[in-house]
Amino acid sequence: MKLLIAAGGTGGHIFPGIAVAEAFQGLDEDNEVLFVGTEYGMEKRIVPATGFRLLMIAGSPFLGTSVVRKAGTILRVLKGVGTAMTIIRNEKPDAVIGMGGFTCVPVMLAALLLKRPAFLHEQNVYPGLANRRFSRYVRAVFTSFDATKAYLKGNLVHTGNPVRKTLRVFTPPVKENGDFGVFIFGGSRGAHAINQAMIALLPQLSDLKDIVLYHQTGTDDYESAIKAYGKSGLTNEVFPFTDRMEKYYGLSDVVIARAGAATIFELAYFNRPAILVPYPFSAGGHQLKNASYVADKGGGVVIENDKLAGGALLETLRVLHDHRERLKSMGQNIGSIYMKDAEEAIAKGIMARVS
Repeated sequence: MKLLIAAGGTGGHIFPGIAVAEAFQGLDEDNEVLFVGTEYGMEKRIVPATGFRLLMIAGSPFLGTSVVRKAGTILRVLKGVGTAMTIIRNEKPDAVIGMGGFTCVPVMLAALLLKRPAFLHEQNVYPGLANRRFSRYVRAVFTSFDATKAYLKGNLVHTGNPVRKTLRVFTPPVKENGDFGVFIFGGSRGAHAINQAMIALLPQLSDLKDIVLYHQTGTDDYESAIKAYGKSGLTNEVFPFTDRMEKYYGLSDVVIARAGAATIFELAYFNRPAILVPYPFSAGGHQLKNASYVADKGGGVVIENDKLAGGALLETLRVLHDHRERLKSMGQNIGSIYMKDAEEAIAKGIMARVS
């Protein structure tokens, strides 16, 4: 069986797609997978490095609000639909799945027009516009969060969100001392607002002698962060990027991060309580809904982006530092969100509905 996966834009869409591809091939040695993406996303770097074929189409996100920009996007989507239809006719996939991102719109339209078995995976609590429109026309929508059922029509299957294999194959270090580890990151490129808030906070943490800060800054704020941490006198490790996320999850007692679905399910996999700072410009405010879901489960605390400069972050860190038993229960609560072998459940779900 051949599966075509549309996954593009950010790692949050691409890595789950790769996990599904690996699981799909693992189910039958004759199974084949190819990806479709655009020049605008990270897929052109990530997908080929995993050994999967990647074919390109035209496409881009809706940028700005002007009529000219929107018209340009529509034209690129229509061009992308034509290219995707050609790819589907030539490659003859048995099934097509959209993992999210703007790549999915032309590919899913092409699959539906050609009457190919089509599927979706929705990572977030609140689905994007495209998935809300397509959900009733595909054979199944695989959802990461159970709460997504309130927003979609059609055949919904709660599978959880695949966690990338590179995190699961390594055993994270075990904390052997009583320090208070805090891991701060805002994605591979960093989050400027979180970086600036932490830098401003450092002098006010000087009395917490057992605190150890691990901060992935991204490249833009790395130099200023290094200088600030150097002056702070606090035990720290600052780096622009890491491919050893499992190490820092293992060393941390609490994580400060954005609230993308991939991040939340990694936190759930490692049972790490979080201070979640939703990206304020996420489509449909989906990061705030993700973060609120975790908070309602008792697995995290939400601090909105515009509150970072106030005292909320400092107060939250101090409360968690002084109440370690709360951290343990928070870790268990967020861990309850994780569903084992989500990628295999999705792959099996596709095969069962096509064969």
